[in-house]
Amino acid sequence: MAAPKKGREPSLADQIAASGETEVSKTELSLRDDVADQRFLGREFLTWLVYFCDEESDGGQFAGTDRVAPFRMRIGERAVLRALGDATGEIAARGPATGHSSDVRYAIAGGLTVRELDLILERDERLWMATVNAEHFDLKRVKLPELLSEEDSEKVSERLSLIADLDGMLKAAFAVFLHDRLSNRWQKQTIPSLRDWLKRSILEEKYLAREA
Repeated sequence: MAAPKKGREPSLADQIAASGETEVSKTELSLRDDVADQRFLGREFLTWLVYFCDEESDGGQFAGTDRVAPFRMRIGERAVLRALGDATGEIAARGPATGHSSDVRYAIAGGLTVRELDLILERDERLWMATVNAEHFDLKRVKLPELLSEEDSEKVSERLSLIADLDGMLKAAFAVFLHDRLSNRWQKQTIPSLRDWLKRSILEEKYLAREA
């Protein structure tokens, strides 16, 4: 293996070659950054949804787009939250009112982010259910509305259409979040409003606990 020429500082490539390690290409590093960004946005998106879909404030309403009709989103019966980085701490909240759970709000206020979330999507009295994973943005435990078609060939087409509808609604919700996240509104309005929501929710929970 050739040594670096005398008279110049060894480059990073020289140092990697001398160590016997494999150099990581810039393309691979960029792809790693993209994955990290996606995970970061996925965690923020699901955490934002818990706040945005607060039923007590008549939340969860999404306007339609050219491809998707208006719909409403509600939080399902399960949410998994975890601390960032190497910090330990995870809770799995279950129940019919997970979005209103004081444990979930305390966890978010304490810095935990939502990693998995059960969602219920409503449109024209039809329901879609799915669990969304923030790390990979994949779907689990998907339940589609009852099929209206009677013929087997039509059922396949309808099922594919319903899956496309679910994908379209989730993309529309993410677009709303992303538009807010990348605008000045995020720091000036959304973050203060989210903090007020957490404080109000926790104070109300404590008040109800004292009254019980």
